[in-house]
Amino acid sequence: MKNWSLWTGLVLLGFMLFISFVGPHLPFIDDTAPEHRMRFYEGGEIGRAPFPPSKEDPLGTDREARDILSMIVIGAKDTLKIIVLITFIRYIIAIPMAFLASTKKGIAYMVSNGWYSLFGSIPTIIAAILLLEIVPVEGLENAVYWKVMIIALIEVGRVSYILSHEIYEVSQKEFVQASVTVGSTPFQLSVMHYLPSVSQSVVVNFFNDLARVTLLVGQLALFQYFIEHAIDYIPGGGTFHEESGYNSVTGVFDWPGLLSAARYEVMKAIWIPLFPALALTLLLLTFQLLSEGFRKLFERQTSSEKNQTVRRLVERVGEAFVTSKMAGAVTLVMFVVMVGTVIVTGVGNKTTEVAAPVEEEVEEEVEEVVNEAKHFDEDKYVFENGKLVATTVATTAKGGFYDKLEHLELHMEKKSDNDYETDTFVLKCRTIGAGRCEKPVIKFKKPITNVEEAYQLLVDHLPIDAVKDVEFQDKERYVYALESSLLKESYLEVDIKSIFVMFYITPEKTIEKVEFEGVGP
Repeated sequence: MKNWSLWTGLVLLGFMLFISFVGPHLPFIDDTAPEHRMRFYEGGEIGRAPFPPSKEDPLGTDREARDILSMIVIGAKDTLKIIVLITFIRYIIAIPMAFLASTKKGIAYMVSNGWYSLFGSIPTIIAAILLLEIVPVEGLENAVYWKVMIIALIEVGRVSYILSHEIYEVSQKEFVQASVTVGSTPFQLSVMHYLPSVSQSVVVNFFNDLARVTLLVGQLALFQYFIEHAIDYIPGGGTFHEESGYNSVTGVFDWPGLLSAARYEVMKAIWIPLFPALALTLLLLTFQLLSEGFRKLFERQTSSEKNQTVRRLVERVGEAFVTSKMAGAVTLVMFVVMVGTVIVTGVGNKTTEVAAPVEEEVEEEVEEVVNEAKHFDEDKYVFENGKLVATTVATTAKGGFYDKLEHLELHMEKKSDNDYETDTFVLKCRTIGAGRCEKPVIKFKKPITNVEEAYQLLVDHLPIDAVKDVEFQDKERYVYALESSLLKESYLEVDIKSIFVMFYITPEKTIEKVEFEGVGP
């Protein structure tokens, strides 16, 4: 009888690895930010993000018009990395503890039992939330990886407890007692008898724990715990900080983060949280199928003569290894490599590895960029790290679209890192990049009765030479397209040419909110 669980799990795992490592390089995957959140259709209709699933966007977009399919594919690698890292750390700690606790006495046994009793008495999700609230990791460098450690430690006691009981049962077998009688050391017993006996259980439980961790990080995302991030687009520095594209402020771009950011969209745009949730469900199913598949495989092999022969061979190899002079050295090297891998993975702040170009290519690129720089106004741009950066502080009189934050603070009262206030409205910077207010939203303190009155209240917060080029209306908005030579000259090289000013009309025919949207050339 074929083991369909194992084969299906292996196929799904292969698919997950494919989209993790090859997927981001596929031609239909786009990691660049959309030019704007509005689309114009034939017949004069206007569409505004989020856009539902369609031929153009198979899984739809979010409210910033970012393609959900692309974000899921880009986030697959970090999702696998986080889940595997949590489980790997858990087993690295639990396996040695299980061997020490298998004697059912001593400090290790008390710690293992106490650890299991403490966290086994409450649901894992509650324990995780409590620890993430109590332990102050937010202010630490690489806070995400400290959270990974906390999540991993919660169920170390459970894994250690299970494995220690299995090792204890093996220790009571006659062949193990015979080895003890002839003077075998605990290390020799572990390699020759315990590891071959419990290795199959470790494999089954490891994949089962991968599924448990997948479910846990998904649950935490719904409560906005563990990995919380806002996804922005920074010209010249995006998803991976060194490349252009999407940027996660935590340095990790994963599916739970997408689910966490989208949980408020359930009632309005169900596809935004739905597809990250389905991706996590498929990953959980993959690990569960592998766990069940390996369990069936090992159960079938346990009674077979072939398996007994392999097991005896493993025991003989283990016996030869532990009696050799190289045993201690090899074990030490393996331990150092494993610990080093965990440390390097945790310290790294990037979500992917970017191959550095050879020195000659770097020199050619810098030379090419510098040559192009000669055509630009030195008063408007400077080169920083080989990239063109706008130096204009502001194009408005009192702070608004794409102005430096210090210019906003000079003319408005600062309420928070993103919020500024005047007598008539509150200005919120939806995103902040390079110290600038990107995509401002203005909410009037009192409803405004018409568009022209609202526009006059905003004049000082728009480019000082802005003129209305086009205006149009749909059911909920009235839109001004503004042209500005000052804006164009100051930010053309960062793809900003003009502004859409969108006035939102309430059912009472008043205006309470206005959004600014930059438009590229």
